[in-house]
Formats: sequence, structure tokens, C-alpha cells
Amino acid sequence: MNIGKGRGVVLGLTGGLVLMQAGAARAEVTLLSPTESPETGLDRVEVKVGGSVRAQYFNELGGSDEGSYKHRGYDGGTRFRLHVNYHVSDDLTLLSYGELGVNTAKVMGWDDHYDQDSSDSATTRRQVYFGFESDRYGRLTAGKQNSVYYDTVGVSTDVWDYNQFAQAPGVGIDGSYDGSYRARKSLRYSNGTKDFTVFAGWLFPDDDLHLDGPFDYRRRSGGSIGFRWHLTDDLTLGGAYANTSAEIKGSGEQQSFRQQLTGSSLTWTGGDWYLAVGAGYYNDFVPDPAADGLSDYLASDAYGVEYIARYSFPLDNDWVQSIKPFVAGDRLKRLGSADAQSNHQVLGVTTQFNHGFRLDLERIFANTSDSEPDSVLARLRYDF
Repeated sequence: MNIGKGRGVVLGLTGGLVLMQAGAARAEVTLLSPTESPETGLDRVEVKVGGSVRAQYFNELGGSDEGSYKHRGYDGGTRFRLHVNYHVSDDLTLLSYGELGVNTAKVMGWDDHYDQDSSDSATTRRQVYFGFESDRYGRLTAGKQNSVYYDTVGVSTDVWDYNQFAQAPGVGIDGSYDGSYRARKSLRYSNGTKDFTVFAGWLFPDDDLHLDGPFDYRRRSGGSIGFRWHLTDDLTLGGAYANTSAEIKGSGEQQSFRQQLTGSSLTWTGGDWYLAVGAGYYNDFVPDPAADGLSDYLASDAYGVEYIARYSFPLDNDWVQSIKPFVAGDRLKRLGSADAQSNHQVLGVTTQFNHGFRLDLERIFANTSDSEPDSVLARLRYDF
């Protein structure tokens, strides 16, 4: 998900980068494998690179965003990845991973193609972690990385662009700080078989995150558990529970919260179909836009549901690999005094071209308490 605000058509935003990388393979590229260079002493080292260059267009119908840089084309979530692993033995591998997000429009100085009022940096560390992996002892990693909740629940429906408006990784204060998405300063462990895997995570204290107005959010600690169970070759069940201790302070006040997430997902990948649904219940987690003071800054209770049904028509000709039409949607409901809801229904199609190019088109129908307009989204990707 990346509905950021964004000269010319969508292609113009990343033209230079796309042309430079047009010959790259779509999958990650292995620069060095453990068996290729015994004479150099690097026979245990594995190096892989990859990335995704993304140009996006977004239009709110009715002219409410007329003249926005979103109409001129903007960066829709470009990122670059690097894996460097060291195989200590047949069973033990030391892991390191970095993923850098790049706002190409801001890097290039295209002022009409990014939010000039935003203080966000032109580059972001999406993930950076280190650890080890063993068939016997499992996998342990530390750093900024996907949370247990995201990899067991949120990931199931994070497959179209205008999404994560009802899943926990997209509806909290900030998924990096509250630990629901790409969790900062986190420890994660997983172990299991090809059919059943268990996950456990821990969140260490983090820095303050400044919110709108006079408030700051600080995570003190947190923990999570989860599982992924392949019921059959095509059917996968996921589930997770997360509990985070946090506080919000400002204007001489301070309020502590115990943020809890409980969620589950079900995914079916039979034949050319992809069907998925994810749901969660959130306690003291979702911000209340009508909050009056610290005590009710977060909706005491809320729930969210997302779904997608997609079918793939394989073509495999000289230009196009497949066309994938889909229907998707979400519903987020804040309960209690917050009493607000958002509901999106999406009709979309993904066209996968050869050589790593992909075009996503989506028509979004919105029904929300704050009268969000309907919208149209287009995203051009180049994956390697």
C-alpha cells in the first residue's frame, strides 16, 4: 500500500531509472552464490539484489484534488533490496537484509511531483535487520522488519494498491512505531515445518513520534505471537495476537495505553484463483479523528475486514504474461464514542508484461463517515 501524493504522464516520473534497468531480470538477481567462488574464499557468501520502481497516478473524482501533484504522476513506493548471507554450515546461515525506499521525484527535484509540505526524507529505511536461520533451531532476526501480525494476517490481502485501510498495519498511528507493520527495534523468531510455523516477536522501547497537534507517541515495549498453517496445498490459515505498551503525551498531560491486536486470515490459491480474507479486532489502537483530549485519542475498540477475489488469465505471449481482474474491499468500524466507519469497494485489473513490467488499474468506490470521494488509481511497476 502506498497512496502517497504525487511533470507529465506517469511514465515520466521514473523514465531514467526504468531505461537503465530495462534489461534486468524480474526476480531478484544473484550476484554471488555459495558454490561459485571457492578460490576467492567467498564460497560461503550469498549476495542478492532486487527492487521495484513504481510510478503512480491518483485522482479523486469530483475535482476535490484538482491541481494536486497526484495528477502529474508521483512515486508510488519505489524500493531497492540487498541480501548478504553467510552459510556457516549446511544447517546454519547468518542473515542480513536491507531495503531502501526512495521517493524518486524528491531525489530528482521534481517539485510538482511530491508533497513539498511533508517533512519526510527522500529516502527511508523500510527494513534493515540481521540474524540467523537454521533448519533445527529456526530463524531469529533483529532490527526493523515485518511484524508477526503483518506476515501472518496483513500480508494475505496486501496484494492490490489501495488497501490496508482496515488491516492493523495500515490503521494505527504508524506501523513502524506501534509495531504492526515494519516494526522498528524489534526481535522476531519463527520455527516450524512446511505445514505449520509459529512466530514470536518482541518490541523494544522506541523514540518519540510527533503526532498532529501538541502530542507525541512513544512505544515502551510489546510482544506478539502468531502462526501460519497450511491446511492443504491451496488453503492457508494465519493468526496473530499483539500486545503493546505505549503512551501519548502533550500539553502537560500523559496517557498510557495497552494496545491489543487480534486477527486472522484465510487464503486460497487454487488453480488460477487467489481468494483471501483478513479480519482483526483492535483495542486502543486506531486513532479517533474526533478525539477531544488524550484519554480518547485512540478508539477504545474497532474492527476491520479486508477481502480480495482475483482470477488470472495466463497469456504468455511476446508481450503479456497474464491479465488478472479482481474485486476487493474493506470495512473499518470504530466502536463506542468514536462511532465512525469507512468502507471501500475496488474493481481492478493487473496486467503483467514480460521483462518485469506491470500495470495496475483500480476504480475505488468509497463510503465513509468523513465523505471520502470515489477515486481512480494507476500504477506502473518495474520489478527486478
